[in-house]
Amino acid sequence: MAALAPHLNSRVIEDAELLVSELVTNSLRHGGLDANQGIEVCLRGSPQTVMVEVADRGRGFGGQRPHPVGKTVTNRTVVERDGANWGLFLVDQIAYRWGIAEQGDVRVWFELRPGTHKPRSARRRNARFETAGNG
Repeated sequence: MAALAPHLNSRVIEDAELLVSELVTNSLRHGGLDANQGIEVCLRGSPQTVMVEVADRGRGFGGQRPHPVGKTVTNRTVVERDGANWGLFLVDQIAYRWGIAEQGDVRVWFELRPGTHKPRSARRRNARFETAGNG
């Protein structure tokens, strides 16, 4: 991320770091990895798009789309911070689009587009979700 910092809005860098942290944590907590298995993080960036992939050889999602949704409580959407899908909820709320590919490994990716970056208070839409190779 440091190499891209001079070329991107600081909010985009902060969001990318947060989402990478959440996805790596998901791999560690839920992937069922043994001590010899690693986690791969790939980052590609341009002034228009930042694309990040986090991959592991863990158990994956079994071809099922996770549902990173919160519950509505008095006109606010909330999720329990330590509950299931918290990291994916954040990805869904912050990323321009994201998805999962399960083809030998489990690869969760997201895309941030600096030009479409909204203030956090304006984020009410779900990101476009895409999936490939599940099964």
